Amino acid sequence: MKKIEFIYLSQEDAIDVGLTMKEAISIVEDVFKEHSLRRVENPPKPGVHPQQNAFIHAMPGHLPRKKAVGIKWVSSFPTNFEHEVPAVMGLIVLNDVRTGQPLAVMDCRWITAMRTGAASGVAAKFLARRDAEIIGIVGAGIQGRYNLLALKEVLPEIRVARVFDINRDTVQGYVGSMNEILPFRVEAGESPKDAIEGADVIITATGKLERPIFKEKWVTAGALILPIHHRGWENRTLHKVEKFITDDWQQLWQAHNEVGGFYGPLPELYAELGEIVLGRKPGRENDRERIIDFNYGLAVEDVAMANEIFIRVRKRGLGTILTLMERNLPFS
Repeated sequence: MKKIEFIYLSQEDAIDVGLTMKEAISIVEDVFKEHSLRRVENPPKPGVHPQQNAFIHAMPGHLPRKKAVGIKWVSSFPTNFEHEVPAVMGLIVLNDVRTGQPLAVMDCRWITAMRTGAASGVAAKFLARRDAEIIGIVGAGIQGRYNLLALKEVLPEIRVARVFDINRDTVQGYVGSMNEILPFRVEAGESPKDAIEGADVIITATGKLERPIFKEKWVTAGALILPIHHRGWENRTLHKVEKFITDDWQQLWQAHNEVGGFYGPLPELYAELGEIVLGRKPGRENDRERIIDFNYGLAVEDVAMANEIFIRVRKRGLGTILTLMERNLPFS
């Protein structure tokens, strides 16, 4: 048998490829189309829970049109700051669609941040008001940052972003760094209400909250709500908005019913986001609709992003070549 090798990419290797948020949004938008056309394999993600309020998810996905298949093994441990390591870590493995041979193993942290932000970018492109000026963000962590970077790409009229976090140092760091790179003003909010009330697009990117603290009455007419995590919102909000949208209804329903999600029953689904991207259902139909789009996360987004990085890496000769095997098994 011939020697089997694969490419290893660290977080820094993946970042150095130079994939932009604009490109990520295009990749993820294409994935939503493929998902809605049922031309992907994206089974609901199973998970294990070694710690309370923590999980490790296995996320396999197959994009036949891109000849891309792989799996993400990703953990989320919110208390990891106590150990001085990131809350989210993991790996993506890409395989050859002809043989199943592992082709690449790469860090998934940056890819997860980019594709999650990009999914919100796609949602805002189709569901936010075109003249959206005010962004409200609760949670100044990684997703609070990458989601705002994505919104900048699709909403040209943004005038101000208001951000709140329970950690004041984190908020100040957010405001300082984001004001350096964004063409609009970023300012600290004094409370969740201060960030949400009057916002045209609302991002809630907190950890798992044990009780609802975000109020439906804070949400102005015409607002788009993009929750990055299940919890935080009063359950009535899900049922009072004009449209409830998600990326994959089967996956969301299973997660909500089997491991717990929102605080109460799910509302009636208006559409999956891919149906709107394809034009099969209208997105925003007037400037007063209040819309929630909760994207639970599609494995095929990660596979598509990783595949694009892999293509660029091979062209440039980047990454580290590692050997998986060189000879047959003993006694074979």
